Amino acid sequence: MGHAFSIIIILQVSLPVLDGNPTITLRMIYEQGAGNEVLCGRVSVSEPLSRQGKWAWAEGWRTSRREDKGIQSLSFSLSGLQSKQLLSTRAFKNFQNKTGLKDFSWRVVYARKARRKKPHLREQLKNHQGAIVFIHGWDGSGEIWEDLPALVCQSNPRLIALVPDVNGFGGSPFIDEVPRVKHCSPKGLMLAVELWLRLLHFGPERGRPSRRPLIFVGHSMGGAALFYKTEGGWENKPYGLCAVAPALLHNDGLRKGFYVTLGVGIGAGMQLDFLDKFKDKLAPRVVEMLIEGASRKVKGEHRRIFAKTTKGTLAQTFYALGVTEEPVQRTTWDNFRVILGHRDRLVGIAPMLELLESLGLGSDNIRVVLGDHYFFSHGKSSPREHARNREILLEEILDLYERVRRERLPGEPDGR
Repeated sequence: MGHAFSIIIILQVSLPVLDGNPTITLRMIYEQGAGNEVLCGRVSVSEPLSRQGKWAWAEGWRTSRREDKGIQSLSFSLSGLQSKQLLSTRAFKNFQNKTGLKDFSWRVVYARKARRKKPHLREQLKNHQGAIVFIHGWDGSGEIWEDLPALVCQSNPRLIALVPDVNGFGGSPFIDEVPRVKHCSPKGLMLAVELWLRLLHFGPERGRPSRRPLIFVGHSMGGAALFYKTEGGWENKPYGLCAVAPALLHNDGLRKGFYVTLGVGIGAGMQLDFLDKFKDKLAPRVVEMLIEGASRKVKGEHRRIFAKTTKGTLAQTFYALGVTEEPVQRTTWDNFRVILGHRDRLVGIAPMLELLESLGLGSDNIRVVLGDHYFFSHGKSSPREHARNREILLEEILDLYERVRRERLPGEPDGR
């Protein structure tokens, strides 16, 4: 009687990772007769990451939240993606080493199709026509934008809003209690955001022009970071920048001194216990006075973040805004917008206008509205103009997106 003989071929496909190619592994198992002898072979073949696979990270969300009618958001973190094997350990460690950040967290806000019970972000990413990146300021989080990301997605359901926590605040803490200035300066903040976007495949792709614009919207510290956005390597990726009350203080000696003094005062509490009162009582009062026009929700978020964040991060990030002397090297300002509030105590309007003029920006790039540092935040106690300012900011973001979307990339033919 002959021996029974069978061949089992098992196809194993590893999950696509964000920094490289998936590996397809063929494991061939031969089973022979009653002796149950097994011979296993393994052949590995690398295959380029597919267009569908690059959005695999969308399955790694942590929490879901309804933002408004038809609008949903999902929260993510790089550590969460790494634990679910949607981001390689090597890519995560590389991000940490370059940015000094222990983790990086964000929300994705998008229009949800009716009658869908489960999140369908991956499908939305495949079909999206652009993304708006909202970058908050000092002692804040993505929550300070309130419903603005949702309003963007309601106005254009094909847009995705990316709302990260940055620069040591919220869900993106630094590894060291006192981060290095180069990591927490506006330039360092922008570097971290660009690295994160590349990991999620929102950055430029080599040799492949994109018709999905990125619009960066930054407030205060986040607005200052936009002036350090990299130009080289982004020729194939259309993008625009909207700096909202940017805390870029090169020309403002008075406010630079304030930032440095407050930063040093908070940090001194790390060495001298009696100065803890400066961090615990005086500094929050100073901050609240400076953002007095913001809504109650925004003020509450600032208090929460202030209490949660280490003294070293609070001190060093504020200090970095005052001492940074890194030159702005941007050469083109065509798709760069700056919006200022006329009563902003943190960003002096006269020194800022002089700085913008010296950098080469003109009247077409700049808009001044009635309001303070949070001129786009509106609540019951906010100035009346803030409600209209939020509408103005939304219009500016959508107009900038449309302008960038219509532009032709270098080397692209006239007809599309």
